[in-house]
Amino acid sequence: MNTPPVKYTLLVVDDEEGPRQSVRMVFRNDFNVQIVDCGEKAIAFARENPIHIAILDIRMTGASGIDVLKALKEIDGQIEVIMLTAYETLDTARQALRLGACDYLSKPFDVATIRESVARALHLRKISENLSNASGRLHELTNRLDDVALREEVARTTSEIYAGVLHDINNPLAVIVGYVGLLEMRLRELSVLHGEELSRVRLDIAIIGKQVDTCTAIAARYLRFIHDQHSPGVQHSINTVFADLESLLKVHPSVGGNQLIFQALIEDATPSVDATDLLQILLNLTINALQSTSNIQTVRVAARCIQQALPTPFPAPSDTEISLGEATFPNNPPLLVLTISDEGSGITSDNLQRIFAPYFTTKESSGTGLGLSIVSRLVQSNNGLIRVKTVLEKGTEITVFFPIATAD
Repeated sequence: MNTPPVKYTLLVVDDEEGPRQSVRMVFRNDFNVQIVDCGEKAIAFARENPIHIAILDIRMTGASGIDVLKALKEIDGQIEVIMLTAYETLDTARQALRLGACDYLSKPFDVATIRESVARALHLRKISENLSNASGRLHELTNRLDDVALREEVARTTSEIYAGVLHDINNPLAVIVGYVGLLEMRLRELSVLHGEELSRVRLDIAIIGKQVDTCTAIAARYLRFIHDQHSPGVQHSINTVFADLESLLKVHPSVGGNQLIFQALIEDATPSVDATDLLQILLNLTINALQSTSNIQTVRVAARCIQQALPTPFPAPSDTEISLGEATFPNNPPLLVLTISDEGSGITSDNLQRIFAPYFTTKESSGTGLGLSIVSRLVQSNNGLIRVKTVLEKGTEITVFFPIATAD
């Protein structure tokens, strides 16, 4: 038996019977409509019951609509409020919007106008709830990572695991911070959201939620590793992963004024690698490429498929080229080839031999020395192969190879 969806509560406050009943009739099938005849009753009701949207008359006996607006926002800042008045003034409208009202309508109102206004208020309410839910999930994840038992378990393994969690989560957190900042600026400048602006906010909310999921997946991966548990990962097509990577890097501080070029596959393919791991591999490698020089540069992220096995034996390490993962790489075509290239200063021969070692870094103030170490572990745990080619003063190219997943 399906449980009917819970209706949102719409509170209508007006000291005139006609407008109260009119609004109730319009929305009785869509909302849990509650009507009261004065501001004092509205405030008392809000203290005892959840309210999602409120429609307030500005001029009422006793507490005014502005007074009720202030009180409702103090009780629950997420309540979306629509103001109604038959005595519209510009100053009153400005005051209402400044105090957090999402719309301002004149009496007498027509059904289409008030329906449109309530629909916008409902959209804003859902956006606010999504932000709150994402924040709650992130807070829950933080609490899990701070849990004493978990920290003691991590301490009993190696410090690299704990540091790896913090390093891996740092990138999605940077994305979350960036998108939350954009949302705050956008919402601060707008009193009403609709059309293209509403679509953009919805997209940003979806990206924030996705990054919270990424943080959760990263934490779960390390927890499984601590407890020596193995479970199959979820695989996504490379073009889907590229789209996610491109949207994440739009707000990442490492991009700056650099040009970032993505070359996806014309005919999409799915690599045999966990999607969260693959996104972390590409994110770490791309950010590392973006940070390879203080000069403005172009970083390219490209994908292609090859239908033949790689030539063997694999190239021996040299002053300009190294590889990892040869022993476990199956080398069974078709293969997906992912290349990240930069125009940085290149890597010296001494440093090239150490770039995948934990805590090795050439960034004196900002580097942790974990990015490439994590990449090498994730590539090899997914049976991939990684190659690095570098030329001093010209740049570095890192190529990762994975088998393409076959349809069952």
